[in-house]
Amino acid sequence: MKHILRIRASAFILIFVLASCEKAVDWPLDGMMQDRIIVEGIITNENKIQEIKLSLPFKNPNEPAPVVSGAGVQVSSADGVFLFSEDPDQPGLYRSEQMFRGLPGRTYTLLISYGGEIITAKAPMTTGQDFVFLKYARDPETKLFRIFWVANTYNAKRAAMYEILLDWSEVAGYEHLETHETRARLIYYTLPTLDVSQIFAPPAETVLFPSGTKITERRYSLATEHAQYIRALLLETSWQGGYFSSASANLPTNLSGKGAGFFGACAVTIKTGTARLTGLSDPKGN
Repeated sequence: MKHILRIRASAFILIFVLASCEKAVDWPLDGMMQDRIIVEGIITNENKIQEIKLSLPFKNPNEPAPVVSGAGVQVSSADGVFLFSEDPDQPGLYRSEQMFRGLPGRTYTLLISYGGEIITAKAPMTTGQDFVFLKYARDPETKLFRIFWVANTYNAKRAAMYEILLDWSEVAGYEHLETHETRARLIYYTLPTLDVSQIFAPPAETVLFPSGTKITERRYSLATEHAQYIRALLLETSWQGGYFSSASANLPTNLSGKGAGFFGACAVTIKTGTARLTGLSDPKGN
């Protein structure tokens, strides 16, 4: 699956693409970061097995991150304590031992025990919101579709993340292609700030897809601290390389001790639709 992050104007559409042509890069790594544990995890209001991923810092972005195996992980709130176990088939990925859903208005506390160290974080879940489904248009040259609007560009009252899943694996003529050729994942953000580095960021790749593509759009609510972390991350990554690149700095985090990254809690709103020549089929909200 192709992974894409995109950000623009007040809807801050960032793009991060896993390109087919890669170049080895050796990034300098701060000595203080070498013993950090990178935490990636979002508790949502969906009743499901929740996931937390733990890894170590690494210099080469073209290689997989070293995993943190054998850690003790739990998440607690006013609703109780939820234990997480490491997936034996995917070391470094910890899954809740039971299905549970987060609740807006609650605060969730993460506790990680590893190598004699304790790492904690607190994440409040803000209320989810309804949203207007994305808009797309037909490309005159390829006759395929492209997305041209996601979220309200000039009136982003609340920070949010929009995950777009495109799947055309069942469209006639595409059934026998590899998975990465028939699916795409795009991430859009709306953030309550406007940065020169973002406005003049490097150009982003356009994803094209055929009529009949199944579209799933998921809106994740973002607490203020979570939005601040994402903005800082964009300033260090996708907004670099443009006309007004910013100076590098350490990313903020809500994790204590030797933790890095971010632990979040998001309410999710979902809508689905199908790309059509005559316009979008009625989106269904969940």
